[in-house]
Amino acid sequence: MAKKKQATIEEKKHMSRVADLGCVACATLGHYDSPAEIHHIKDKTGMGRRSSHFDVIPLCYMHHRGTYGYHTSPKEFEGNYGTQRELLQIVKDWLAYEDKKTGQINPSNPFTRNNLFYE
Repeated sequence: MAKKKQATIEEKKHMSRVADLGCVACATLGHYDSPAEIHHIKDKTGMGRRSSHFDVIPLCYMHHRGTYGYHTSPKEFEGNYGTQRELLQIVKDWLAYEDKKTGQINPSNPFTRNNLFYE
């Protein structure tokens, strides 16, 4: 069995920012403060292979490994919340900065209100 590739500092920062957003599936239901863990999307990676540490989405325990989770029933999960690629795009949109130098957040981010970013 091959060793898992250790995340770089940049990858760890990215995964931390993603987890800090809260569960993307809960957000589709209007709940924006659910604690989240990282889910590496399974897309063209093959059996037992993990995607890039940048291809991750934040999911709470219930939506990741619990009763309503991706790992319990991938087809049902994607039918209810969208495909992993669709959710990944939402997460990327949430994290997208208009201007990386000034740090202005994309106004379409659901965590942005009155030009302030709420985590």
